[in-house]
Formats: sequence, structure tokens, C-alpha cells
Amino acid sequence: MAATAAAAGIGVVLSGALPMPPGLSPGIAVAGDPAGAVGTPVAATTGGRSTHPTPIGAHPSRHPSTPAAPTSTPSATSASASPIPSASPSMSVPPSASSSVSASASASTGTDQAAILTLVNAARAQHGCAPLAASAALTTLAQSFSDEMAARGFFSHTDPDGRTPWDRARALGITDLGGENIARGQQTPDEVMTAWLNSPGHRANILDCAYHSLGVGVFQGPGGPWWTQDFGF
Repeated sequence: MAATAAAAGIGVVLSGALPMPPGLSPGIAVAGDPAGAVGTPVAATTGGRSTHPTPIGAHPSRHPSTPAAPTSTPSATSASASPIPSASPSMSVPPSASSSVSASASASTGTDQAAILTLVNAARAQHGCAPLAASAALTTLAQSFSDEMAARGFFSHTDPDGRTPWDRARALGITDLGGENIARGQQTPDEVMTAWLNSPGHRANILDCAYHSLGVGVFQGPGGPWWTQDFGF
């Protein structure tokens, strides 16, 4: 999958069907890597500023024993979660300025997360589904994954270490994860929601009335933003 979202102004979205997590019945809908959702095979899609995402990939094997391999998508501008050391001590950012930048980024992230939840619940209301409640645990899961995709330069539900969303959820003590949507390159909550809602797999997650909670993550940076939605039962 090409990783030129930032340079070309194209956003990418992914949703998919993963092997069934242990303990869930076969009738429960799940989503993961790299395409399709809620048990229905669909193609991976591109979206973003266009409101009509275009299929660009095929559904992987549906056998639970053979999950799809992670797809690495290095961006035109590499991103890192670690600060770059200054060439000279005199060029370092004063603590007060650094704290101000960090607080501003945190406020922006919180605003985007709240906006996504509002847009999701508006779409669910039109579909006859109850609103989702914000989940602190799922928000931590989603935000950490957006951060990780940006820092490690990949774009897939399965990370470079082979961990699925359910592996990451279990590591945080989360047992109610039902599905995940990710996207990259859309600049605003409205843009990324338009892309997701115009993709059958992502739309199915958003409008699944079985879900009751949501966590949203967004990392703003070169090659992004990176967006993650984690849905809970």
C-alpha cells in the first residue's frame, strides 16, 4: 500500500476481519487487519478529502490460523515519537515553551477525540443505534496505537511485532474490544469520518448497535494524522 497520504493529500483507511479472539462466540462481529469488517469481506479502501474511497486491495485469507501479515507503510516524511536532540545546547527549547507546546497538542487531541465521538453518535442516531459512551481504557488503547503507528512508520491493524488489536487490548487488561478502524492523512474529524462512513467495513463498525463504548486516538505529525477508533461491547 502506497504511503504518500501526506504528500499527495490522500487519506487511507483500514478495517478488517481478524481471527476470532479467544472466548468470543462465532456470531460476534469483529474487525481487524487488513480489510473487511463485521464478518463481511470487503476491499481495503482509500479515502480522505475524497468522499468516495476507492478499493485498493483484496480480502486476506479467512482462515483463523493464518492472519494477514502487517503492511508497512513508510511515509514521505518519517515520524518519530522521540524528540530529536538539538545540535547545540543553546538551541534547546526552554522548559516553559516546551510545556506550552505539549499542552497545546494535548488540547488539540482532546478536541479531535470529542469531535469524533460526537460525529459517531450522530451517525448512529440516524441509524437507530444508541450512542456510544467514551471509554477511558479504549481511549488509552486507541491513542497508544496512533502514537505507535506514527513512531514506528507503519499503517496496519497488526503492528510490526505481530500483535493484533486484541493482543494490545489484553496487555492493557481490556476484555470488551469488538472492532477497530484506522485511518491516515485526513486532516480533520469531519474528513476522516466522511472517509470511514463511505467505506462499508468502517461504516459497519460505526453503525454496529451491539457496541456500547468507544475510544479514539489521533496523532498529529508529519505524514499523518494517524487516527484510531476502538469499539467496545
